[in-house]
Parts: sequence; structure tokens; C-alpha cells
Amino acid sequence: MRRGEPALRRPRSAGAAVLVPISLALAWACAQGAGTPATGPDAPGLEARAREYLELKQRHAWAQIYDEVLDPEARKSLERQRFLKKRENAFDIVGFEVVSTQQNGQDGQVQVKMEAMIPIRNPGGETSLVRKNVQDPQKWVYRDGRWYIRLEG
Repeated sequence: MRRGEPALRRPRSAGAAVLVPISLALAWACAQGAGTPATGPDAPGLEARAREYLELKQRHAWAQIYDEVLDPEARKSLERQRFLKKRENAFDIVGFEVVSTQQNGQDGQVQVKMEAMIPIRNPGGETSLVRKNVQDPQKWVYRDGRWYIRLEG
């Protein structure tokens, strides 16, 4: 090697030069979001919340719906026992599909198509179950970081 000439260097991989900063940036971004709840009306997502409600409804988990999914403002004027009593004879949901969701600020609307077993009273006084497709338009509200369903009575 002559004086004044740069020392021979092993060529660095261009991939390593790019991947290291990207990896560090991703690790930093993940650490920033860890344990931090998402904010705004899209979190946890209106459709996901509606599906959660429908799964609870399908299982007749009315107490859990009252405690966790019903609008807290509605709970102020709707006694828990009255809510549960009204739903004692609710029809069975065989299946459901969330057809659409629409958000407008803190308000949301969900269109649901359900297949349900509806009790029908026959002329002889007996009750039989009829499988029927039902449309279920739902109103939702976003409060304190979560979507809640607005139900009457």
C-alpha cells in the first residue's frame, strides 16, 4: 500500500446498510405503540364491536351485553333487571352477517342480516319455530374510547 492511498476495505453489503436502519425504525415504532390503546372512533372498530355484540346476543349473554356493550347513558335510565326480563324469551339467532357500517363522528349505524328461529303461535295455541331472515338496523355511539349499542328498553 502506498502512502496517501486509502486502505483496502471490504465492500459493505448495501442490504445491511438499508436493513439496519429500517429494523431499528420498526422496533422503535412497535415500542411506541406497545401498551398504548388506539384512540378515535375507529378503535376497536365499529364492525368488530357489532360482531362481538351479535355473538353475545346469539349466546343470550344478556347480562354481559348490559354490562359491556349497552350504551352507558342508556344504563342510567334502564334498570338491569328490567333489561334482562324483557329478553328472557328472545328468539334464537342461527347466523348473522354484518352487511354495512357507517360512521359519522361519534355516531354509528350497522346494518345486520340475521337468520333467526322465530316463535309463531298456531291457531291451536301451540307454538312452533319458523326460520326467518331478519334485518336488524342498529344505532351505535362512541364514548370513552369504545363503541356502545343504543337499545330501547
